[in-house]
Parts: sequence; C-alpha cells; structure tokens
Amino acid sequence: MLKKIGVTTAVIALGLSALTGCSSGKLSTEETCTLLTDKAKELSLAETTDSAVQDMLDGDGDSFKAKMAEVTAFLREASDKTEDEKLAEALQVSIDQNNQMIELMTDNDLTLMEKSSRVQGLSTAEDSKTMDYVSTACSGLAELGQ
Repeated sequence: MLKKIGVTTAVIALGLSALTGCSSGKLSTEETCTLLTDKAKELSLAETTDSAVQDMLDGDGDSFKAKMAEVTAFLREASDKTEDEKLAEALQVSIDQNNQMIELMTDNDLTLMEKSSRVQGLSTAEDSKTMDYVSTACSGLAELGQ
C-alpha cells in the first residue's frame, strides 16, 4: 500500500514539475546554450559567416545579407526563448550590432574602407561587456569560433 502511495506521489510530483516547467515556455541558461550550440553546428556558423564575408567582398550584398540574417534569426530565437535575462540582453545587443553591420556592409554608397571603419565603431565598451556574458554562460560556443 505504501508503495502505491509512493508511486502515485511520484507520478503527481513529476506531472506537476512538467507542468510548471512548461508553463513559462522558457529555457534555462544551460538549455539556451545547448540551443545556441546546436543551431551553430546546424548552420555551420563559422563557415556561414566566412562565406558571407567572402560574398560581401565579391560584391554580392544580397547573399551576404541573407546569410547574416540567418545568423541573426538563430540569435533572436535563443534570446526569445531564454529565461536568463542577462543572456537575453547580451544576445539582443549582438542582434542589434549584426543588423547595423548588415546595413552598413550592404550600403552601396560607401567604400569598403568606409564600411570597415564604421563597423569597427559599432561596438561600445558597454556593449562588449554585455556580450561577454554569452562567452561566460555558453563557453562551448568558443569552440565553434564565436
């Protein structure tokens, strides 16, 4: 009889934890980092960004923009899904910088040197400090070239 009560209690507790875990729909920091790592591998992130840069150097701004938008989309997905507000903020800063960089790099009125100079000016010390949290929270991303 005690065994049945124990099993029933365990099942109820498991059900409640599943319900409360699912109610927020948010991922823990570790789960968010796993999502980022898995998406980075799925996208072959290092190769995608290298290819995007080469496209831009070759004058194919549309291809560059599409590839970088793909990177931005996976960062936004992780930012939207995480319960870690500090990580969400860091990812949002990265997203904002990516979007600004995409606009600058696809501006046909600027020379490559002007684009490069303006891109370097996008990151403030405060932004860099905020984005450092991604490396701290998700150390596995460093292995992917991030």
